[in-house]
Amino acid sequence: MEQAIVDKRAARRVFFDGGCPICRREIGWYQSRQGAEAIDWVDLVTDPIPPGLDRHSLLNRFTVERGDHVLAAGAGGFIALWRALPATRFFGRLADNALIRWGLERGYRGFLVLRRMWRRAP
Repeated sequence: MEQAIVDKRAARRVFFDGGCPICRREIGWYQSRQGAEAIDWVDLVTDPIPPGLDRHSLLNRFTVERGDHVLAAGAGGFIALWRALPATRFFGRLADNALIRWGLERGYRGFLVLRRMWRRAP
Protein backbone atom coordinates (compact mmCIF):
# COMPACT_ATOMS: atom_id res chain seq x y z
CA MET A 1 0.00 0.00 0.00
CA GLU A 2 1.36 3.43 -0.96
CA GLN A 3 1.81 6.02 1.74
CA ALA A 4 0.13 9.38 1.08
CA ILE A 5 2.47 12.28 0.38
CA VAL A 6 1.91 15.05 2.90
CA ASP A 7 2.59 18.61 1.76
CA LYS A 8 4.61 20.11 4.62
CA ARG A 9 4.11 23.60 3.13
CA ALA A 10 0.32 23.29 3.43
CA ALA A 11 -1.64 24.77 6.32
CA ARG A 12 -2.32 22.59 9.35
CA ARG A 13 -3.69 25.40 11.57
CA VAL A 14 -5.38 28.63 10.49
CA PHE A 15 -5.66 31.67 12.76
CA PHE A 16 -8.46 34.02 11.72
CA ASP A 17 -10.22 37.15 12.97
CA GLY A 18 -13.74 36.04 13.82
CA GLY A 19 -14.59 39.68 14.61
CA CYS A 20 -14.08 40.79 11.01
CA PRO A 21 -17.22 40.18 8.89
CA ILE A 22 -15.30 39.86 5.61
CA CYS A 23 -12.71 37.56 7.19
CA ARG A 24 -15.41 35.39 8.79
CA ARG A 25 -17.24 35.02 5.47
CA GLU A 26 -14.07 34.08 3.60
CA ILE A 27 -12.99 31.58 6.25
CA GLY A 28 -16.49 30.08 6.17
CA TRP A 29 -16.04 29.43 2.46
CA TYR A 30 -12.71 27.68 3.06
CA GLN A 31 -14.19 25.66 5.95
CA SER A 32 -16.94 24.36 3.65
CA ARG A 33 -14.41 22.89 1.18
CA GLN A 34 -13.36 19.27 1.03
CA GLY A 35 -10.24 18.74 3.15
CA ALA A 36 -11.02 21.57 5.59
CA GLU A 37 -11.77 19.07 8.34
CA ALA A 38 -8.03 18.26 8.52
CA ILE A 39 -7.22 21.88 9.43
CA ASP A 40 -7.38 23.29 12.95
CA TRP A 41 -9.36 26.57 12.65
CA VAL A 42 -8.59 29.03 15.47
CA ASP A 43 -10.92 32.01 15.90
CA LEU A 44 -8.69 34.65 17.48
CA VAL A 45 -11.69 36.31 19.14
CA THR A 46 -13.14 33.26 20.93
CA ASP A 47 -10.59 30.42 20.97
CA PRO A 48 -7.55 30.01 23.24
CA ILE A 49 -4.21 30.90 21.66
CA PRO A 50 -1.42 28.30 21.70
CA PRO A 51 1.41 29.06 24.14
CA GLY A 52 4.17 31.24 22.73
CA LEU A 53 1.92 33.08 20.27
CA ASP A 54 0.55 36.60 20.62
CA ARG A 55 -3.13 37.26 19.86
CA HIS A 56 -2.51 40.88 18.83
CA SER A 57 0.22 39.90 16.34
CA LEU A 58 -1.96 37.16 14.88
CA LEU A 59 -4.86 39.60 14.47
CA ASN A 60 -2.68 42.03 12.51
CA ARG A 61 -2.03 39.63 9.60
CA PHE A 62 -3.68 36.44 8.39
CA THR A 63 -1.45 33.68 9.75
CA VAL A 64 -1.29 29.92 9.37
CA GLU A 65 0.93 27.26 10.80
CA ARG A 66 2.18 24.97 8.06
CA GLY A 67 2.77 21.24 8.30
CA ASP A 68 6.47 21.90 8.91
CA HIS A 69 5.47 24.08 11.93
CA VAL A 70 6.56 27.31 10.21
CA LEU A 71 4.23 30.28 10.66
CA ALA A 72 3.31 31.89 7.33
CA ALA A 73 1.57 35.27 7.28
CA GLY A 74 -0.06 37.48 4.68
CA ALA A 75 0.14 36.10 1.15
CA GLY A 76 2.30 33.22 2.41
CA GLY A 77 -0.52 32.22 4.75
CA PHE A 78 -3.06 32.18 1.94
CA ILE A 79 -0.72 30.16 -0.26
CA ALA A 80 -0.30 27.58 2.53
CA LEU A 81 -4.09 27.43 2.99
CA TRP A 82 -4.67 27.00 -0.73
CA ARG A 83 -2.10 24.18 -0.82
CA ALA A 84 -4.04 22.37 1.93
CA LEU A 85 -7.39 22.14 0.12
CA PRO A 86 -7.99 20.00 -2.98
CA ALA A 87 -10.16 22.69 -4.66
CA THR A 88 -7.41 25.33 -4.40
CA ARG A 89 -4.24 23.22 -4.30
CA PHE A 90 -3.29 24.00 -7.91
CA PHE A 91 -3.44 27.76 -7.22
CA GLY A 92 -1.42 27.35 -4.04
CA ARG A 93 1.36 25.56 -5.87
CA LEU A 94 1.23 28.01 -8.76
CA ALA A 95 1.38 31.04 -6.44
CA ASP A 96 4.24 29.60 -4.40
CA ASN A 97 6.98 31.39 -6.33
CA ALA A 98 8.73 34.67 -5.62
CA LEU A 99 7.12 36.84 -8.31
CA ILE A 100 3.51 35.81 -7.72
CA ARG A 101 3.99 35.85 -3.94
CA TRP A 102 5.33 39.41 -4.24
CA GLY A 103 2.25 40.55 -6.17
CA LEU A 104 -0.14 38.78 -3.81
CA GLU A 105 1.60 40.32 -0.80
CA ARG A 106 1.20 43.82 -2.28
CA GLY A 107 -2.50 43.16 -2.84
CA TYR A 108 -2.89 41.80 0.69
CA ARG A 109 -1.25 44.90 2.17
CA GLY A 110 -3.73 47.04 0.26
CA PHE A 111 -6.57 44.96 1.71
CA LEU A 112 -5.20 45.56 5.23
CA VAL A 113 -5.57 49.32 4.73
CA LEU A 114 -9.25 48.83 3.83
CA ARG A 115 -9.76 46.30 6.65
CA ARG A 116 -8.79 48.90 9.25
CA MET A 117 -11.80 50.95 8.18
CA TRP A 118 -14.31 48.32 9.34
CA ARG A 119 -12.38 46.36 11.96
CA ARG A 120 -9.94 47.50 14.60
CA ALA A 121 -7.82 44.77 16.11
CA PRO A 122 -8.28 44.64 19.91
